[in-house]
Amino acid sequence: MFKRKNIFICPLSWGLGHAARCVPIIKILLKNDCNVYLGASGNAYHYLHSMFPELTIVWFEDYNIKFTRGKHFIAKILIQTPKIFLRIYLEHYRLKKLIRNYDFDAIISDNRFGLWNRKIKSAYITHQIHIKYPGKNKLAEYLFFKTHQYFIKKYDQCWIPDLAGDFKLAGDLSASRVSDNAIYIGTLSRLKKSEGTISKDFDLCVIISGPEPQRTIFQSIIINQLRASQKSAVVMLGQPSDIINYKSEDNIHIFDSPTVEEMIEYIERSEVVIARSGYSTLMDLACLNKKAVLVPTPGQIEQEYLADYLSSKNIYFSMSQNDFNLSKALEKVKGTTGISISMQSDLLERVILQFIKD
Repeated sequence: MFKRKNIFICPLSWGLGHAARCVPIIKILLKNDCNVYLGASGNAYHYLHSMFPELTIVWFEDYNIKFTRGKHFIAKILIQTPKIFLRIYLEHYRLKKLIRNYDFDAIISDNRFGLWNRKIKSAYITHQIHIKYPGKNKLAEYLFFKTHQYFIKKYDQCWIPDLAGDFKLAGDLSASRVSDNAIYIGTLSRLKKSEGTISKDFDLCVIISGPEPQRTIFQSIIINQLRASQKSAVVMLGQPSDIINYKSEDNIHIFDSPTVEEMIEYIERSEVVIARSGYSTLMDLACLNKKAVLVPTPGQIEQEYLADYLSSKNIYFSMSQNDFNLSKALEKVKGTTGISISMQSDLLERVILQFIKD
């Protein structure tokens, strides 16, 4: 008798980006009659549970990294390196127990270093083969690269959610010194552009995301400046909960936990999007072909690089959180081009089916 494949998918739980970009992968596996099991913690757990309430989802603890309110993000991470390596060991050990309990046939890890096993197939998702370091410290970047390569090579495949051609949405992050087991799978997005013409009845849509405490700081800056303006705006807070709470005040419409359908609708009904420059957000923006103002999380070198890189190509406009000025941002973004990149669903499905094949 044909045995349905048991596939375990576990994204990193820093914000919702890693979980969100796993959604199209989960849907393809379900369409192809696989048993899908999920692992996550924090908001990513609640988000995946809301998207796939019928699936088994285990609480899989993250690395419990503490983020800084200031710009010294990398230094804060380095101090916590022993704890991170301990967490990697513990997640690797726990995976062995889950394999025994659920009889997994394959594992898909989104940026979790320890979710590989010698007995079954494993794939690792990352757009960041090359890790940037502040001040362009080449030695530090090389050490980060070699450490990352050590873990990537533990997996059978490394899936890079970017384009295989000369242009890379992630720039040097996904283009630099690609691993031997790497496969470009195209950009990933849970969103799908609507057909036909959509009327623009909001000036802007603001997507608040990322780890605390910077998520709340960004939210406060945005809300205060919106209150002082006459711009009509939709604000999506990205805080999954069992109840979707909708609030509105004058010109500002606030969603605590928008559905995917609501996200698509209100992004498309807005002239401009203001968002973090997290890579999953950038893939969503490219999918919907929106003009955007990018506000990188302070101290997150990856986001700062992506914002600068795409701003230098005049695709989006970038502004720092500390210097954020709504009026100036909306004026400057008019001169940008935006970009349209459709998800390559056929390519993604071929890669997934080949991967889970005996």
